Amino acid sequence: MIKWLSVLAIVFVVGVTGMQLVPVYMSNYAVKQIAQNVVADAALKSKPKREIMAQLKGRFNAQDLDHLDPGEIVKVARDNNGDLVLDIKYEERRKLMYNLEIVAGFDEQFTN
Repeated sequence: MIKWLSVLAIVFVVGVTGMQLVPVYMSNYAVKQIAQNVVADAALKSKPKREIMAQLKGRFNAQDLDHLDPGEIVKVARDNNGDLVLDIKYEERRKLMYNLEIVAGFDEQFTN
């Protein structure tokens, strides 16, 4: 009986953790896709940072990433060749249960 309760408790914790982590990694996947598309967009290559940030904000809203602010998590720069470089750094916190939280940190750079 105690073995079954232990197994159920472990399954419960793993299930709750998975339910909290899956949306975090889905959001990160969407952020990566947006960054890759923006870097690959030839029309944005010569645009000023202000317009690139406006494009990012629009694409974040279109992908329902309202909880992430591109102005806070994305740094736009240009490399020596004039290519666009996006440096994305952020973390997401999710409440697991009671006073436990899960923190997932992401730090990636995208260039063409």
